[in-house]
Amino acid sequence: MSGRIVVIGGGEHARVVMETVRAGSTAGELLGFVDPEACEETSGRFGVRRLGGEDALGGYPGALGLLGFAALETRSRREEAVRRLTTLLGGWAVVVHPAAWVSPTATLGEGTVIMAGAVVQTGARIGAHCVINTGAIVEHDVVLGDHAQLAPGATLGGAVRVGPSAYIGLGAAVRDHTSVGAGATVGMGAVVVRDVPNGARVMGVPAR
Repeated sequence: MSGRIVVIGGGEHARVVMETVRAGSTAGELLGFVDPEACEETSGRFGVRRLGGEDALGGYPGALGLLGFAALETRSRREEAVRRLTTLLGGWAVVVHPAAWVSPTATLGEGTVIMAGAVVQTGARIGAHCVINTGAIVEHDVVLGDHAQLAPGATLGGAVRVGPSAYIGLGAAVRDHTSVGAGATVGMGAVVVRDVPNGARVMGVPAR
């Protein structure tokens, strides 16, 4: 799906999302962003137009949305924003940076963003509103639930299962054929060698 795109949020992660759109992905034209704050770093130096708060979406019928905030503490906010804003949008864009590689046999859910240098291998199934951040690797036959986030440099081995709203930290690695449960958190640099239960927080090498 391609068209006019509005980013929800105007902070640091939003700027990475915007540059992913600007880099020449096939997702569509970046109209600007909505945020209750001025976000001068984005609207000024970065040169992207702030359209107003979320109520401004009504002035852009049919526009596609992209969530512009992603971090460990934003998981519930992301889910709530999708519930609140879907009816105000024409849909949710899917954006893949031209410097990423996504297998033609992989599937990407609506609202998902694949950043520069990321790799998504054959048979991977990525849910809706996922973040595959800079340089992250998603190996063959991985399944990511909706709203799962991979921080920069995270690696998922073949056939890993990651539940909805799980967060895989910066540079973490998850062994092939293991699972990370819904809402779980894998800390920065952790090495996961066994299944992680729903809602658990693990860190270290091996992760505990």
